[in-house]
Amino acid sequence: MPVSMVDDKVWFDETTKLRQVCNDVADARLINRNVLLLSNFEATLSRLSTELQERSISHDRFSVLSPAELCASSPGKVWLGSPLAFNVAQATSPAVSGNKLEIIVAEHHPIQSHDQRVVDSAERLACDGHLCFHFSLDDPVMKLFGSETIKALLERLGIPKDECISHHLVTRAIRTAQEKIESKVGKDVPTHSAEDWFKYNLPGT
Repeated sequence: MPVSMVDDKVWFDETTKLRQVCNDVADARLINRNVLLLSNFEATLSRLSTELQERSISHDRFSVLSPAELCASSPGKVWLGSPLAFNVAQATSPAVSGNKLEIIVAEHHPIQSHDQRVVDSAERLACDGHLCFHFSLDDPVMKLFGSETIKALLERLGIPKDECISHHLVTRAIRTAQEKIESKVGKDVPTHSAEDWFKYNLPGT
């Protein structure tokens, strides 16, 4: 596929994650890559928009539009939006020569099939690039599976908080956690934040 998967980047806390996500956006623009920055929850989208504005990184709100625009726009363009809008139903037309796209997903959805739809859409794009999911140990999914213990271990080892954990075994473990959550959920109620999602979809967790 033109857009290749990169192992998840797991950050110590939410604040660090958002800052480093914006660092990746800025780095991509420096090498003339377009960026599609996605987040499942409006609360995170709002924080990302504020962070980008504070760093004078211009960006457009991504909506349901021609997928070809992602690969055909002038280099260095940034879109911010929901994965629900990123729905590429069929292979797109060829990209502008040399255009590359970074797809950065700022959080996993608790249900793995939501993330898989992003992967499937990325596979149908015409331009080369990378797809990477970011996560933090503050995320409710991680808290459900003992992230406080992991945090304590990282602190004892003296690992800097601005360094990420990135390994295929970590990526696989997160997918397994999502699948366990998905098996327990009946109706998937959309919410404003990840915390609210657990409140309304898995009460008592």
